[in-house]
Amino acid sequence: MAQQRPRKGRGTAKDTSKGQSADPDNLAETDEPTVLPQATSSTPSSGPEEDGMENASEEVTATLPSVVRADVSPIENRLARPPRSKRLKESLRSVGAYVAGHLLLVGLGVTAIVLVVLFFVGLSALQPESAGRRTTLSNVRALIETDRVRLAMIRDQDKRIEIVTGGENAFWSAYPASDSFTSELLDQLSEKRVQTVVDQQAWVPTLKAVIQFLLPILILVTLFAFFMTLARESAGGGFAAFSKWTGKGQKAGTGVFTFKDVAGAPEALVELGEICDYLENPGRYAKLGAHAPKGVILTGPPGTGKTLLARAVAGEAQANFFSISGSEFVESLVGVGAARVRDLFKQARAAAPAIIFIDELDAVGRQRGAGMGQGHDEREQTLNQMLVEMDGFGAESGVVVMAATNRPDILDNALLRPGRFDRQVVVDLPDAHGRTEILQLHASKAPIADDVNFKTIAHQTPGMSGADLANVINEASLLTVRAGKDLIGQIELEEAIDRVLAGPARKSHLLTRDELWRISIHESGHAIVARAVGNPVALQKLSIIARGRGRGGATIYASNDKLLLSHLDIVRSLVTTMGGAAAEDYVFGMLSTGVEDDLNVATKMAHSMVAVYGMSPAIGPVAVGEKPGEVFIGRDLANMGNVAPETLQLVDAETRRMVREAEETARAVIELNSALLEDMANTLLNSETLSGASLDVFLESVKLWPEALVPDTNGRAAVKLRVAVAAAPGDIDDVGGWPTPKI
Repeated sequence: MAQQRPRKGRGTAKDTSKGQSADPDNLAETDEPTVLPQATSSTPSSGPEEDGMENASEEVTATLPSVVRADVSPIENRLARPPRSKRLKESLRSVGAYVAGHLLLVGLGVTAIVLVVLFFVGLSALQPESAGRRTTLSNVRALIETDRVRLAMIRDQDKRIEIVTGGENAFWSAYPASDSFTSELLDQLSEKRVQTVVDQQAWVPTLKAVIQFLLPILILVTLFAFFMTLARESAGGGFAAFSKWTGKGQKAGTGVFTFKDVAGAPEALVELGEICDYLENPGRYAKLGAHAPKGVILTGPPGTGKTLLARAVAGEAQANFFSISGSEFVESLVGVGAARVRDLFKQARAAAPAIIFIDELDAVGRQRGAGMGQGHDEREQTLNQMLVEMDGFGAESGVVVMAATNRPDILDNALLRPGRFDRQVVVDLPDAHGRTEILQLHASKAPIADDVNFKTIAHQTPGMSGADLANVINEASLLTVRAGKDLIGQIELEEAIDRVLAGPARKSHLLTRDELWRISIHESGHAIVARAVGNPVALQKLSIIARGRGRGGATIYASNDKLLLSHLDIVRSLVTTMGGAAAEDYVFGMLSTGVEDDLNVATKMAHSMVAVYGMSPAIGPVAVGEKPGEVFIGRDLANMGNVAPETLQLVDAETRRMVREAEETARAVIELNSALLEDMANTLLNSETLSGASLDVFLESVKLWPEALVPDTNGRAAVKLRVAVAAAPGDIDDVGGWPTPKI
C-alpha cells in the first residue's frame, strides 16, 4: 500500500478549538511521513489473521500529522485488540483442551450436576397439584350431602379429593391417610350418585424411591469419586497419599547447617564425616574393599544435638536428604506405616545418593512381643517392613539410613544387628572443654563483652547439654536487654545459669529473718563440709535467694567431669550432701523441710552404693535387683521382685546406716569448724551471695577432717604408677589427655 503525503493546513482549526497548540511551523509540509511511537496494548497479537489489519493501522497512522495522532491512539488500541469472536474461540479452545486432558474428572462433574438437577426436579414433581381453590374437608362433605357436587376425583397417593360443583366451581381438600376414611368417603359419593374417578397414582411410589433413595446415593458416590479424582490429579496423592511418605526432603547442596555449626561432639563429627565422604567418593573406599555402613544410629540424652548432627550431615553431604519422625509411621489404620516405609525407601533409591533420617526411632522400633501395651500390630508390621527394606539394599546403592533415639535400650535386637544399623554413635553430654566450645559457638552470634570467661562458665554448668547452654546464652541476652546494656557480660551469664538451673529469683515473696538465717546455716554447712572432707568438686557460689519453686538457698559446684568414681569419692559426696542437715541439727537442734532434697539425693546415693556398686561389707560385691534407670514395662515388669525379702531388708538397713554415718561425720566437721560456720553464715545472711574471692577467704580457714572416711579393707599392693612417656606436641589435648580428633 502506497503511503500518502499529508495535506497542507488540515486539522489546524479543529486542533486550535480544542485548546492545543496550532503552531504553523509544526504543520509544515514534509516530504517524509511523520513517524509515530507504536501504541501499547495490553492484549498481544492474536495470530496471523490480524497481521493485515495491524499493518493497515500502522500505515494509516503513519500518514497523519502529529496533532491528529492523539485522537488516533484509541482507534489503534481497538484495532490491536483481537475481536470478540477470536477471544471466544481461544477460550473455547482452552476449555476443550482441559476437557480432553481430564475426561474422567469432567465426566464425573457433569454427572454430579445432572444428578443434582434431577433430584430437585423430581422433588418438585412429587409435590401434589390440584385445580381450583382449597377448602376444608367438612365443606366438601357438606357439598356432597346437599347434592351440589357434579364430579369428584380422589387421588389415592396424594390423599386429596377434588370436586366440581353444579356451578362449575372447582374445589379440593386433603383427607386423612386412612383406608377406612377413604372407604367412607367413597360410600358417601356413591350414595349421592356423584360421578367419581379414583386416580391410584401407581407411578408415585416408584418416583419416590428413585428420588428419595437412589438419586442421593448416586450423588454421594459421584461426588466422592469426583473429589478423589480431583485430589489425585491436582495434588498427586489425595486420599492415596495417606499411605505415602509425609516427611521433609532436601536436595543435595541446599542444607542450612554444616559441621561448622556443631561443637562439643568431635567423635560424632568424625564418624558422620566419613559417611559424607563415602557418598561423595565411593571409589576411594572401594579400592580397599571398604563399605560404608548401611545404617548409623545416634544415641544420647535429650538436647545433646542428635537432630542437629543429622541436619549438619544433610548440609555437608552432596546427597539428597529425607527426614521423618518415627511417630509419623504409626497410624490407627493397620498397614499404613508399612506402606509409608516402602514409599520412603522407594523414593530414596530413586534419588540416590541419598540419606534417610528417622528421628525418634524408638516410637516405631520398640522390641516386639514385649506385651503390656508396648506394641501392637501396626507398630510391629511397620518395624517388620523397615527390617525388610534395610536388608533389601546395600550401601553401594548410595542410600544410608540414619536414626536418632534417647532410648537405645528398648530397641528391637534385629534392628541393631550389623547389616542394618552397623554403627552406633554416642552423642553424650559434653565435658568442660566441649561446653566451652558450645558456648563460644552460640556466643558468636551475640555481642559479648571482652571480660567474659567461657571456661569459667563451662565449669559452672556441669551436666548441661547443648540445648541447655544455648538457653543460657539466650537468657543472658534477655537479661542484657532488660538491663539496657549493649554487651553481654559475665554477670548476665552467671545470672542466666541460675535462672536455667533453679528459675528466676522470687523477689515478691519475702522470707523472714529467721528463715534466711536457717538457710544461711544450711548452705554454709555444705560449703564447710565439702572443703573439710576434701571433696574434689570446687565451690563456685553460695546463695540464699529463693528461685523458682524452691524455698531458697543454693550451693553451686564446679564440675571436674570425672566419669569414674571411687568408693572414697562417693562417700565424700554423701557426707557433703548431709552437711546442710548436720549444720541445722547442730545449730537449731532440729531439722526443717529445707533438707528434703538433700535426704532424697543422699538416700539414692547410699542405695546405689549398696545395691549397685557393691560397696557394702554386709551385702558384698554383688548387684541386688535390676540395674537402675528408665524402665521398659513390657520387658522389665516380669523381672521385678526377684530379690528375697531378707536381702531387701538388709539393703534398707545398710542404706540407712550409710546415711547416718555420713550425717554423723558431717556433724563432727561442723563442730570442728563452729566458729567459721558462724562467721560465714552471718556474712552470707548480709550479702545474700558469696562467690569468688569472698568465698575463698572463708574456705581457706576450714579445718580438715583428720580421720579416714573409708577404711582400707584389702590393704594396698606394691603396684605403682609409672611416669608416662611425654607425647609429641599436638598429639595430646590439654583437656582430658585424649587425642583431639581431626575433622
